[in-house]
Amino acid sequence: MWDRLIPKEYGFFDLFERHAGITLEAATALVDLMEQWPASGGKMQRIVEQEHECDSIVHMTVDLLHKTFIVPVDRDEILSMISGLDDIMDSIESVAQRMILFEIEAIPPHLLEMARVLHEAMNKVAFSIRNLRGFKRVAEQRLALKDIREMESEGDRLLRVGLGELFHERAADPLTVMKLKEIYETVENSIDQCEDIANIVEGVILEYS
Repeated sequence: MWDRLIPKEYGFFDLFERHAGITLEAATALVDLMEQWPASGGKMQRIVEQEHECDSIVHMTVDLLHKTFIVPVDRDEILSMISGLDDIMDSIESVAQRMILFEIEAIPPHLLEMARVLHEAMNKVAFSIRNLRGFKRVAEQRLALKDIREMESEGDRLLRVGLGELFHERAADPLTVMKLKEIYETVENSIDQCEDIANIVEGVILEYS
C-alpha cells in the first residue's frame, strides 16, 4: 500500500508532510461527521483508516531514523514532530469514536464550532510543515504559527462557553453532561496539540533558518 502513497526514496520531510496531510483530511472528516450527525456517511470508518495510515508513517519514521546517519534536523525534533502529529490524529479518532460509543444524540453548536477551529489550526500546521523543507516562506510560516496560538485561545474560550451552557441546559441529565464534557475536552486537547507542533516548528525554524 505504501508504495502508492510515498515515493520509494522518501525522507523525513516526505513523512512529515504525508502525516500532516492525512491528519488534516481527518480533521475535515470530523467536521463533516459532526455537521451530518447522526448520519455518518462513512466518515467514521475513514477516520479509523486514516489513524492506521498515520501509525504506519510513525513506524516508518522511526525505522528511517535508525537507518540514517545524517539527519536534516535534530533527532529529538524529528521524534517530537512525528509523535506530536500522531497525538493530533489519535485525538481526532478518539472524538469520533466517543460520539458513537456514547450514543450522542445531537452535537452542541459550540462543540461543532470547536471542531472547525481544530480544522483551521490543523490546516495551519499542515501549511507550516509543507514549507519546512528548505525553510521556505519563513515569514508566512511565522504568521501561521501565530494564528495557531490564537486558535488555541479561541478553543479555550469555546470550551468554557460550551461547558457553561452544557451544565446549565443539561443539569437534569448528568450522564449526558459527562459524555459531552469528555468530547469537548478531547477536541480542546487536539487544538492544544496543534499549538505543541507550532512550538516545535518554530524551534526548528529558529535553529536552522
